[in-house]
Amino acid sequence: MIRLEGISFSYALKSGNIPVLSGVDAVFDRGKITAIVGRSGSGKTSLLRLLAGLSQPSAGSVAINGQPGGSIRQGTSLIFQDYGLLPWETVEGNAELGLEARGIAQEKRHSLVSPILKDLGLEEFSDLYPARLSGGMRQRVAVARALASRSDLLLMDEPFSSLDAFSREALQDSLLETQVRYGTTILLVTHSIEEAAYLADFVYILEGRNPSRLSERFDTFKSRTMKEPRPAATFAPAVPVPVTPSPSSYRESEAYFADLAALRRRFFSSEKDRETRPIALQGESSVYGRAGSAFLSKLAKTSLAACIVLALWEILALIVSKPFLPLPALVWTRFAQGIAQGKLFVHVWASLRRVFGAILLAGPPAWVLGLAAGRIGAVDTVFSPLVYFLHPLPKVAFLPLLMLFLGLGDASKLALMGLVIFGQLFVGARDSAKAIPPVLVDTVRSLGGGKPFLVSKVISPSTLPALFSSLRISLGTAIAVLFLSETFASMDGLGWYIMDSWSRVDYPDMYAAITGLSLLGLGLYIALDGIEALLLRWRES
Repeated sequence: MIRLEGISFSYALKSGNIPVLSGVDAVFDRGKITAIVGRSGSGKTSLLRLLAGLSQPSAGSVAINGQPGGSIRQGTSLIFQDYGLLPWETVEGNAELGLEARGIAQEKRHSLVSPILKDLGLEEFSDLYPARLSGGMRQRVAVARALASRSDLLLMDEPFSSLDAFSREALQDSLLETQVRYGTTILLVTHSIEEAAYLADFVYILEGRNPSRLSERFDTFKSRTMKEPRPAATFAPAVPVPVTPSPSSYRESEAYFADLAALRRRFFSSEKDRETRPIALQGESSVYGRAGSAFLSKLAKTSLAACIVLALWEILALIVSKPFLPLPALVWTRFAQGIAQGKLFVHVWASLRRVFGAILLAGPPAWVLGLAAGRIGAVDTVFSPLVYFLHPLPKVAFLPLLMLFLGLGDASKLALMGLVIFGQLFVGARDSAKAIPPVLVDTVRSLGGGKPFLVSKVISPSTLPALFSSLRISLGTAIAVLFLSETFASMDGLGWYIMDSWSRVDYPDMYAAITGLSLLGLGLYIALDGIEALLLRWRES
């Protein structure tokens, strides 16, 4: 059904390429179970993704039914190692997913899925969501989805690895019965030699050599009894084997143990020859260099976007040909003059001072309080309702009141921007703290880490991405509020300068001030991106 010829594959990182597979040749027969055995990290999952069309090989070809493959195939089910269940669908909804994708009516889906859920012991849990299931139950749901889909090709990525021994054997038997009943072609990757010997008609061993290669195909006892002569590419079992035993006793048969012994010898002989040298990344560089490269790439894309905006501005100004829309060259000339004379610097500094003041005033308490609300129920109960009540209110409406209390100077402007920033940062911190995976917290607690250690090692790093996202939103909102606040009772700042130029009907000067405000925001975003690239370099996968 599937033929692989000369398949090579690498994972591309910003630091270079990691070779995973090289020169892989294989044949997967229709209506049979083929197992690929290998250690963790040898490339088993990568090979499955190539067969499913989720990844593309860097060299070689995949032929399916004699035709070139490579795209995502209809009629193929893939059981991922992490189950691939949709968190917002129930057990029944996840099991019916493949049928629903084919447009099968709900009643028909229910009639097809219910018997499978019952066989797998999931019937009474059909209305539960995956978050309420154990790991083994989630895996059974994934198996149920694949069985219900009745695909002609089933790709399984260690589907029984987290199950207890009794459930694993029951599901293996169920898989064999289903395969015989429907004639499904199954490709199973596993690190269990016992599982491969029991389930498979044919077995390949993925020899982890960085990059990995497939061994010659081993035909199990079941496949050898179906054809003569035996292929030269296989090797003989250690002991003579009897006639095929009944399925119920196959686990205790001499045939099974003969295949198991032969596979063990094959696997460990390939391991002796395995190269243990570390993988060399092509173009490897330090983490700091990679972070800087990512930042420069983002900066280049931003510059390209700016050039596109300027080109569109130029075209529109030529089409409109009105004084209120001057050409970019005239605006940039006026902007350069303002910089040279120092006039724009006064207003840029005034606006920058207010933005930073508002962030420093409201940011740290909002973030700390939000983290506390996300991890401590009492804090959440007290403060979240207050923030949720006040945050949707239009803060600009408070400006006249703030000026009455705090005067016409910077204090009222800082308070207004601070009100906006506080709510946005609080909500971002609270939600990100609630979303920290419990396994990370439990890991640190099990090692004896106290609360300060937990904050420094888990809570702070886990919520840093949300902090940068919230800061981006807060910066944009703060600059918008800044412009409005500077039009009230101010004699400096870019907002005041824009409105002053407009009142003087000096449109080039007005656009020069708008350009200055835009560059101020852009500079803050670029600085934030640079800090993020440095602090969050651990996110590179």
